[in-house]
Amino acid sequence: MKVNSTSRRQFIIRSAGLAAVCATFGAQAETYPSHPVRMIVAYAPGGSTDLVARLVSQNLSTNLGTSIVVENKAGGGTAIGTRTVQNANPDGYGLLFGTNAFVIHSMITKPKPWDPLVDFEPVALITQQALGLLVRPGLKINSVKDLIAYAKANPGKLNFASSGVGSSQHLTGEAFQEAAGIELLHIPYKGAGPAIQDLLGGRVDMMLTSLVGIGEYISNKKILLLATTGLERNRATPDTPTVAEGGLPGFESISWQGVLAPAKTPPAVINKLYTELLKLENAKDVKKSLDEQGMELNVKGPDVLRKTLQKEIDIYTELLKKRSVI
Repeated sequence: MKVNSTSRRQFIIRSAGLAAVCATFGAQAETYPSHPVRMIVAYAPGGSTDLVARLVSQNLSTNLGTSIVVENKAGGGTAIGTRTVQNANPDGYGLLFGTNAFVIHSMITKPKPWDPLVDFEPVALITQQALGLLVRPGLKINSVKDLIAYAKANPGKLNFASSGVGSSQHLTGEAFQEAAGIELLHIPYKGAGPAIQDLLGGRVDMMLTSLVGIGEYISNKKILLLATTGLERNRATPDTPTVAEGGLPGFESISWQGVLAPAKTPPAVINKLYTELLKLENAKDVKKSLDEQGMELNVKGPDVLRKTLQKEIDIYTELLKKRSVI
């Protein structure tokens, strides 16, 4: 087959362009990071996501040899922080420490603010955890069965706090209501920290949230831990039953945390970040700290996080068909 000179020139130009792009990506990976990296947390300071993000960022900073600056950008049901990263340059210097809310918010907001599988690059899944079902002591409720009975006898009287509309805490609360056949009033906050403070102050009745950072409150009975939301008992609280054991067979809600980057971030940069985050598995102090608070450190790569996002979409699509959450 005869190739004309124009086609040959176009092929050479395209090949040169591809080579230039590959060379640029390679150079970025070799020099990355050359200045501080921002880790965006879409919640207020003091909540479990903020605490874990800082723990992870401190370790990642050491491994990368540069500062990781954690920035709290709460509000809009995590939209403010998430969009900050969505609109950031895809160079690895603006990262999101995301949770289930990253998926949920994209499904309950119109118009759709972002596509979790298109507008971001998954970097690594970091943690997985069951949530704790907490109530204020003044309610004098001591079990899941007590809680359900009280809610049925007093419809609409109980409320539950969450770290925001579309958070895993919010949707777990919705799933709990659906399974128990009760109705609770949802009170959203701009993060778990402020919500916990109002639970401690008796201004809200209950909450389904991470146990990170609140062990002392539970030990001192300032808040009561009725159950955890995994199918098996939490390693940090082996004497506490699961919600399934407490009267809702098969009930399960698992929260996760992970790192994401803007779409089109170079694969070499993603791989470098994942490689350094994987070293968390050997950081005994980090693992011990998380284990003690019922959180499983389970670092997995981009493919696993992408599959997790798809699984979340499937689960919440089904739940949202049953519940009106906004």
